Amino acid sequence: MYNRFGNLNLSVIIIMKNYSQICLKLTEFLASYLEKSGAKGFVLGVSGGIDSAVVAALCKCTGFDTHALLMPAKHSSERNLSDALKLCSDLKITHKIIEIQPILESFVAQIGEPLPNLRMGNLSARARMCLLYDYSARVNALVVGTSNKSERMLGYGTIYGDMACALNPIGELFKTEIYELARELGIDEKIIAKAPSADLWEGQSDEADIGYSYERLDEILRLAQSKSEDELARKFDPKLVATVFLKMRANKFKLSLPPVASLE
Repeated sequence: MYNRFGNLNLSVIIIMKNYSQICLKLTEFLASYLEKSGAKGFVLGVSGGIDSAVVAALCKCTGFDTHALLMPAKHSSERNLSDALKLCSDLKITHKIIEIQPILESFVAQIGEPLPNLRMGNLSARARMCLLYDYSARVNALVVGTSNKSERMLGYGTIYGDMACALNPIGELFKTEIYELARELGIDEKIIAKAPSADLWEGQSDEADIGYSYERLDEILRLAQSKSEDELARKFDPKLVATVFLKMRANKFKLSLPPVASLE
């Protein structure tokens, strides 16, 4: 079930919509990688959203220690924090709350100018990842990513921020598939039903930022893996197709390691 790059190949199981089998394969992937790494457990940021909830549940299913950091800022939703705390309690995983607002204010003070939402969002994501990697060194754990395939293909994430991790169990699952996996794992329906948000600023919504629902986006993203932009524009809303392909082209660099100059 692994391709030549060592990544888990879920395509056949996903097509069959066998989410019980997907849970098993992802749990095996996490446990196998951890055992080979020599680390003792997993650590991830738990936001109160569906992606981190699914990843936390998968990590817990391995039987290895799972640690959660809850890292709210000034504009973070109280509901999300409450849902994150309940998830940790339900899963019986250790957790720690670290308020990142003082960290962000210190950065902004040194930068010397107010930051627009996008820059502040990127700064928040990178501050959280710094804390995760520091905590991982403290407890000898692997940082587990929580970016789904829809986000990765669209580049909807911060490079060296929420996209940074040692391994990612859900990176080949589209957002709409994450909902099905969440139900298979028994995630609280309150988390499943809420509007997706990275919680980077007050009132922020993933689908509002992108301009389309994940249901519509995923339909195009699935086909974009094998069909051209022109082909899809003849069958679907041309504006939607153009938006998807523009974001894929503009953010492709986020999915690759930085190029290194050859001296040969």
